[in-house]
Amino acid sequence: MIKSPLHQWIDHARRILLPPTEPSDVWQEYRLARHLGLSTRELADVRLGPRYHYRPFKIQKPDGRERRILAPSPALKKLHRQLLTNYLSTRPIHPAAAAFFPGASIAGNARRHTGQALIATVDLADFFETTSADRVRAFFVKDGWRGESLSTLMRVCVYRGGLPQGAPTSPCLSNLVNVELDDAVSEIARRAGARYTRYGDDLTFSWRQDSAPGDFAPMVTDCVRYFGYESQPRKGWAWRTKADAPQVTGVVIGPDGRLQASEKVRKEARRIWWQWVWKGDEETESRLRGYEGFLKMLDEE
Repeated sequence: MIKSPLHQWIDHARRILLPPTEPSDVWQEYRLARHLGLSTRELADVRLGPRYHYRPFKIQKPDGRERRILAPSPALKKLHRQLLTNYLSTRPIHPAAAAFFPGASIAGNARRHTGQALIATVDLADFFETTSADRVRAFFVKDGWRGESLSTLMRVCVYRGGLPQGAPTSPCLSNLVNVELDDAVSEIARRAGARYTRYGDDLTFSWRQDSAPGDFAPMVTDCVRYFGYESQPRKGWAWRTKADAPQVTGVVIGPDGRLQASEKVRKEARRIWWQWVWKGDEETESRLRGYEGFLKMLDEE
């Protein structure tokens, strides 16, 4: 059927104004440039080098071990924040994910397990670094990216085969990449009659009764290993009953269901307060405000 001039004009306008069903490389580049706050001409220059780079440094963990942080350069951090705000934070995550989104907190994660008779926790080792580049690429491909735009996304978000700890995009991406993991672990928990949440690398399970299936921990361990993770060898699995006042992501769940700060945290807050009284420097004051905010958050919960 021969279309009228009016219908031909409408088809032409649609091709210009609307993105195609299968996005072309040009349309993807335009879309990515908009997400990053760049022009399409600048996309080709997004690669690690003098302008876009990471500065590695180490911080000490509470248990005495060191954590390696990769601090992005100001230009790279700006790209991360643009991508996070304009794109990554708009993508859906699994309901079991309890961290790395607005309003998330360790207290909110612990709150999901109040009133339970038995709580089990396990930490994943080197969480960001072992969230592999292949799995990040699979997420982007599933979300429709390909070609040079896909390569640019990988250059921005991945470093040396994994998610760089210190990049603003890494926490959100860890949730997006692990939707399938959360699905699989949630199913194991459902069959075992347990609740499940994941706060970053901290997995928490809880039961209404004070017992769990004997093969539960091995099944979860095998599942997370399938997705490329291992449990933290120095900690292993921790099992606590309600009477033990268990800790979930650093928050104590009292026998009455109330959330409390551990005595260790309160003691450290008091120590920092005295340190601030005597020294009065900005760094100590900043740490003190952090502890005060944490304690206030628990009171509000």
